[in-house]
Amino acid sequence: MKEISTEKLIEYAHLVLENPFWIPELETMKNYQRLHDDHDGTFDGKIIVTIDPMGDIHIGTDRTRWLRFRNSDGGGLSLKVRNALMILALAIKLDNEKFPIEELQEE
Repeated sequence: MKEISTEKLIEYAHLVLENPFWIPELETMKNYQRLHDDHDGTFDGKIIVTIDPMGDIHIGTDRTRWLRFRNSDGGGLSLKVRNALMILALAIKLDNEKFPIEELQEE
């Protein structure tokens, strides 16, 4: 795979976040699930994403504890999920900057 600079990847992330899109290979009302990296053999702790027929995205877990998706240096097995979650974090940051919700602001 061709190496891409971090700066270029960040530019692409912003491009993806600022342009609405639909990924045709995804189905509505299907639970896309992924087990986190620290389940220690229990197979407990999944992140779940569902897209409804209106295109709204629902995210949850099968429990309330934090789930960890490690980077490649930390033995991660879900590197694409980790990268997507980093884009999600950036999207939250950018939306919070543009449309702040006072109750959610960190102290």
